[in-house]
Amino acid sequence: MQLPDKSPMVENAVVTSVDDLAGIIRSALQQGSGAFLKIFAKGKEGKYYLTLLIDRTKVLAAEGLVIDTKRPLIGEEAISVLKSVLGSPMVVDVYPLDEIELKLSIAENVDAYAQTPKVRLEELSGGEGPPSTVQAPSPPQQAPQQEIPPAKPVETVSQPPRAVPKGEPGKPEVVVNVSGGSIPEKAFQTYAEYIMKDAKRIRGLTISRIEFDANVGEGVVYLNVRLYGSSSGSSRDIEIAEKRMLHAVSKYAPVILREAEIKPIIRDVSVVIDGQEVKPQEIVDKDKKKTGNVTRDGRITLSVLEDVWPYFSNFARTVVSEIEGAGIKVTKAYFDIRGRREFEINLSAAVETNLTPEAARKVVTDILNRHAKELGKSINRYISVHNVSLEFITAPTVAQTAAPQKPVVASGKAAEILAKKAALEAEVEKMLKEAGLDELAVLTEEKKKESKETLFKSRIEPAVETLKNRIHAELKLVPRVTFKWLKLNHEVRGSTVYVDIEASFLRENVGGLFGSFSGVSDDRIKQDIAETIKRVIRDVSREYSVGITLRKLNIILR
Repeated sequence: MQLPDKSPMVENAVVTSVDDLAGIIRSALQQGSGAFLKIFAKGKEGKYYLTLLIDRTKVLAAEGLVIDTKRPLIGEEAISVLKSVLGSPMVVDVYPLDEIELKLSIAENVDAYAQTPKVRLEELSGGEGPPSTVQAPSPPQQAPQQEIPPAKPVETVSQPPRAVPKGEPGKPEVVVNVSGGSIPEKAFQTYAEYIMKDAKRIRGLTISRIEFDANVGEGVVYLNVRLYGSSSGSSRDIEIAEKRMLHAVSKYAPVILREAEIKPIIRDVSVVIDGQEVKPQEIVDKDKKKTGNVTRDGRITLSVLEDVWPYFSNFARTVVSEIEGAGIKVTKAYFDIRGRREFEINLSAAVETNLTPEAARKVVTDILNRHAKELGKSINRYISVHNVSLEFITAPTVAQTAAPQKPVVASGKAAEILAKKAALEAEVEKMLKEAGLDELAVLTEEKKKESKETLFKSRIEPAVETLKNRIHAELKLVPRVTFKWLKLNHEVRGSTVYVDIEASFLRENVGGLFGSFSGVSDDRIKQDIAETIKRVIRDVSREYSVGITLRKLNIILR
């Protein structure tokens, strides 16, 4: 069966009775809505590998494998084998599942779910007595890729939880639950004291309870640590408290090694502040930002947490539309939304406008503030405008694109002479055609060609200048990199302008809870840059009616 990516609560535990198995399952159910069990056992046909998905009352899905013969077991047959080996020594891994993980596991293993009779947990003992009213968890299964049981499993010897009295105010209640062996209580006490040292440095945070769930193995102890507390600070203070407490649990774990001479391995950490639980992976997932285009033409780009992307994508479209309605053409806009519980808006945009830079910036900031306030009310979050950066693109005057200007007529006499000259040329051309001579026609065609070339060249310079300005402005807005410099050379061949472009960028590292990480490859970033450049070339080519072809492109990413 398929199992979500999850660490076991108990691993390689040897159980020899139904009650032992029931105790392990009961512990798992205290942490979730179901459980997933991997069981290695020996029976009549040989060695068995069984996987079991359960909720609090019944078996949901069962699969297995006879390791010696590779014969698969599924549904009722797997349950029958499990009943036959209950009471015999078996090696068990247990994975607690929350409600969402349980439902996902059912969906991933729907075939096994459909073929498994929904046997109640107390019936698994086959008449030998209920398994201690176990409320078993429903975990997702993994296909048995490693079929060899662990070499030296450690017997699980459960000890009742030990609670350290609260004592004077300011000290939390410390609860220790040890299975598989014993560890001096002083080790956990010292560990908790170190954690509390960090907690006292965090504004508004009060830790009321620390729970240690320890499973002792050969020279190691697997720890599940759970912190309970409250905060009188702001949402930002709570966010900082969560991350710092998760870090403190990992940072001070070597205290266990020093005090008890046994290596600690942190299996799971959770912090519950004001009733809301957060785990390390949850923080990483929540901090994952999605960066992409809001519009098909790639004119509007947004970078924001995935869970609020729909809200801010509509926000970005609305803001840009209103900015353009105020007389400011937005060539490119990049919205970088930072924060998790509170959001800061950072807008970088390339614009064209007749307004002064100060007036344009005021218009854009006012529009952002108004829509940020409205969105904040809708999603019940505080949203502020942190930075507005505008790159102003000045379109070169295209006076030269018109036909060559006629010379200024100085007087009426000069105008009369020029009119007679034009009339004479027309008369001569007519006479030559009547005589069958085309020399003047050839000359006329050459003049027309020269005129067209002059007109075309008069459009090239402003087009190339605009192209360079726009590419420069838009490359500053490419996410995940910092634009350094741009080189653009062009060559005119006939009616086509060929351009060679070289651009340099410095890659930015995105910081996460456990170090720098980025899920976007260098090739993907270079592809985005190339598409941006090609789009600008198409736009400028269409505006100036000049054929522009990208001949060479070199993107340097450091």
